[in-house]
Amino acid sequence: MIDGRAHVTSWLEVIFNPSFPYRLVHMLIASGLTVSFLLAGISAYRWLRRDRAPEVLSSLRTGVFVAAALIPLQIVVGDLHGLNTLHHQPAKIAAMEGIWTTGKGVPAVLFGWPNALTKSNDFEIAVPGLASFYLTHAWEGEVKGIDAFPEHPPVLPIFIAFRVMVGMGLLMLAVSWLGAWQLRKRGEPARWLARVLVAMTFSGWIALVAGWYVTEIGRQPYLVYGVLTTAEAASDVPATMIGATLAMYLALYAVLIAAYVSVVFYLARKAGSDPAPDRPEIETPQPVVPGDIRSAE
Repeated sequence: MIDGRAHVTSWLEVIFNPSFPYRLVHMLIASGLTVSFLLAGISAYRWLRRDRAPEVLSSLRTGVFVAAALIPLQIVVGDLHGLNTLHHQPAKIAAMEGIWTTGKGVPAVLFGWPNALTKSNDFEIAVPGLASFYLTHAWEGEVKGIDAFPEHPPVLPIFIAFRVMVGMGLLMLAVSWLGAWQLRKRGEPARWLARVLVAMTFSGWIALVAGWYVTEIGRQPYLVYGVLTTAEAASDVPATMIGATLAMYLALYAVLIAAYVSVVFYLARKAGSDPAPDRPEIETPQPVVPGDIRSAE
């Protein structure tokens, strides 16, 4: 920091920071899962419309089997990414897990509503010792809570977003594995499975957005962790101007999302309703019989 401004001392250290390899692999696998469910969902939509073209079943199988293979890898990479975050950004982990007090044998909060006033979780449903186990790989491992950090991110939005991301990931695991099992057994999807895949078409985007909420809100109050705070980098642009700009961006992206979804399903319906292109008939040549007058023509 020079005169209140952050100056980069090494771009290599900025790019290849401690979370880089974990975040990169985590994001690439998430992108693959997003595309896999998009492919499977659109193909299932065509299947439900009685489009039985061979490529429909092939693309459906591709989406389901790729997702079934990627989701276990994502769970492993996510665990490694979490351990890396615990080491470098422990306050983020405390907020994600809803851990208010430092302790050993910390429970994993499955459901709850973080209350910043009471510094506890309302309506909490937790599994004893589980958070310590998957964060430290020891049932009695010590995990720092929010009370260990004078400056920490807001707990509620991170807590909720993290559960949306993980919940969607577990749903992807169940649907892809069940779908792969049924496709291998029957060769084609049952009607109920096709409907589930259609419902999961855009599940990857939900998980991605929730994950980035965790990432971006989780590093608060810092823009550059441990160096530059958000307050120090804030401009003097009026709040009304920022609010209006944000509202316009949200409106624009809402229109773009609606247009994208409608066009994707329109193309799927059109692909299933268009007749196959006419193919010119190829006349089968007649064999020439020796002595036949046609052999002299």
